[in-house]
Amino acid sequence: MDEICAMNYLAHLVLGGSDSDVRLGNFIGDSVKGNKLNDYPESVAAGIRFHRWVDHFADGHPTASHARAALRHRLGRLAPVGVDLLYDHFLAKHFSFCCPDLGELDSYAKFVLEDLATRKMEMPQRSQRFFEGMRQYNWLMGYATELEMQEVCLAMDQRIAKRLGVPSNLGELFIAAEEFGWSELEDEFFLFWQEFRHKAVLALDHPHSSLSLNASAAEK
Repeated sequence: MDEICAMNYLAHLVLGGSDSDVRLGNFIGDSVKGNKLNDYPESVAAGIRFHRWVDHFADGHPTASHARAALRHRLGRLAPVGVDLLYDHFLAKHFSFCCPDLGELDSYAKFVLEDLATRKMEMPQRSQRFFEGMRQYNWLMGYATELEMQEVCLAMDQRIAKRLGVPSNLGELFIAAEEFGWSELEDEFFLFWQEFRHKAVLALDHPHSSLSLNASAAEK
């Protein structure tokens, strides 16, 4: 499942702040394992470490765990991927509310895609493929609408079936969320996001604090 394990692109980009090197490292984080981050300049490696911190924080947070449990009855082992997608949908749909300092989603998405495009040749091949998909299909904007999110989920189902030879039912993500309680999941996300963004700022400002070191240790 490594090829499709993380889909919360928008959340990662927002949480990573405005530095271009950190943004690059954060974007390629899933493709750089273990001590391979030492192959990159320190400013980019800091973004890779931050990416690991984001994953570590989200994986261990009770709100995200509750959301995964809520979707697991229908999505099974794909529930974590479903939560990534659902949370990026909530973030994109309510972008101005969640990120009042960043303006509208369309202008933010255009800016970060333009910046990442200038760094594409510094990315591993796997990250380059993800970037091209993101740019070609305008995923960051598409996450804001249920229709386009549904198309993303169905495309991922096809990809998982083709690449891994196993059935996938991410196309049922919205059904699973409605069955459990859409409003409850959304309201929990808003509280989770406020805490997440606050702690992300601290992790970026103090990369060698215990807040960040826990994630680095988990990766070794």
